[in-house]
Order: sequence, then structure tokens, then C-alpha cells
Amino acid sequence: MPTLKAGALYFALTFALTFAVGWILGPIREFWVIPRLGRTAAFLFEAPLMLVVSFAVARWVMRRLAVPPALTTRAMVGHVALGLLLIAESIGAWGLRGLSLMDYLASFHALPGAVTAASFLLFAAMPMIVGRRRSRGRDERR
Repeated sequence: MPTLKAGALYFALTFALTFAVGWILGPIREFWVIPRLGRTAAFLFEAPLMLVVSFAVARWVMRRLAVPPALTTRAMVGHVALGLLLIAESIGAWGLRGLSLMDYLASFHALPGAVTAASFLLFAAMPMIVGRRRSRGRDERR
């Protein structure tokens, strides 16, 4: 149960904060980056910023909820969060963009979609990344 709680909290906080960051960056992306550099460049510009948010949130959640650094536990947290993200993304694609699930999945075949998919995978891996980094630092101090 703590794994579900950690995964849900990681998803919720990351979703809220990346939505806020995306809302702030949206006008920059839409009115400056896309007209000058294209949609793919806009995705490549935004993705690292969103991953920094994911990293910070994962680190905070893992510490706050004292999630054990075991790789399997952290992987489950990431899987729970990814599952919730995919549900939210699918609902958003259908409700906001009018895309069917098949159309949404087809969007991952283009380069911006591939960047998005890679970001999703890194989002899911972030609890393991922060756990590995933290436990490695402890081993080096011993």
C-alpha cells in the first residue's frame, strides 16, 4: 500500500507542477519557439525542464514517505505513477483534443511523440534514479 500511495503522490505532484510549468512556458512555446524553430524543437526545449520537475518531485516523495531504496520498490512507484499518467494523458487526448485512443497512440510515431514517450519512460524511472543516486552516495561515505 505505501507503494501505491507514493506512486499516486509522485504522479499528482508531478502532474500539477508540470502542468503549472507547461502553462507558464506555453506562450513561449506557442508564440516564440514553434514559429521560429518548429514543434519538435519546442518539445525538445520543454522536455528537460519537465524532467527536472519530475526529478525534484521524485526525490521529495521518496524522502518524505521514506520509500525504501530497493530497486523493485522504487520501480513499482514509477509504474504506478506511469499508469496514472497514461490514464490522464488518454483522457486528455480524448476530452481536449478529440483523439481516439488509436489516434493518440499513433501520435507517438512522429519525433515529438517519441520525445514524449522517452519523457514518460524517464518519468517512470525517476524514483529508481533518485534511489540509486542516494544509496550510491551512502555507500561511498562508508
